[in-house]
Amino acid sequence: MLCLTWGMRTEPGGFQSLWAFDVDNHAAFTEAAAGALTVLSELPGFAEGHVLHNVDEHPRYVVATRWVDVGSFRRALSSPRAKLEVWPFLAAMRDEPSAFETLVYAIPGTVEAFPSSATGA
Repeated sequence: MLCLTWGMRTEPGGFQSLWAFDVDNHAAFTEAAAGALTVLSELPGFAEGHVLHNVDEHPRYVVATRWVDVGSFRRALSSPRAKLEVWPFLAAMRDEPSAFETLVYAIPGTVEAFPSSATGA
């Protein structure tokens, strides 16, 4: 199970990607992840990104990104630059679900629910 805490509120329709990796070389991975996040951060709709390391299973890392909406995410990954500079990095990602929308947001004193934008939800 994966749980993330973001630095700011996600608006309705907010979208997150969580890319999981099993890593042998920490330094090479973090450098490659920083490069991918640099590319993505320059594209419209990108809100923030993090490289996370599992403290219990040391080879496991997650690259988490937040976008204003799913369309921005899809357009970003379809861009020519992402195809050249991000997709090779993503080729090593674990084969598991990686795209999520925010349905409930909570901070101390506030809990907000949002409708799903996913078809069939």
